[in-house]
Amino acid sequence: MRNYINIMEAAAKNCPVATHNIDINLKNRQKAIDEYHYGPANPDNPGDYWKKSAKGFKVTEAIAKTMQCANCAAFDVSDSMRECIANGIKGDEPNIDANASINIADIGYCNFLHFKCAGQRSCRAWITGGPITEKDKNKKAA
Repeated sequence: MRNYINIMEAAAKNCPVATHNIDINLKNRQKAIDEYHYGPANPDNPGDYWKKSAKGFKVTEAIAKTMQCANCAAFDVSDSMRECIANGIKGDEPNIDANASINIADIGYCNFLHFKCAGQRSCRAWITGGPITEKDKNKKAA
């Protein structure tokens, strides 16, 4: 029953379902890992992640390291999206400080792969020009 409520809550707030439903979010994130080289799993200990990313993009490792979710044009960190993410994290636990988690991990929403994404990570769907802010959303509405 909780998943149904999460989906209804997300829809009522004009939020992506994955911001309110952890199962859908994890499924979409796993697809990003499996099909789009989302990672590194631990940005503080990336192993050979950036070397493989550089090879995939046909760039140097130094350039690959600059191609992070935090500066991707699909990475939505607008106030409205972060509110969706915070509400999804809180669920029915009003004392949870969701913004602490959002800020520590620089969490945004990947509009391409439809999951909550950490700013220090990257994937093969990366494109230049981001992140998306509330200002960008307001331009579109104008």
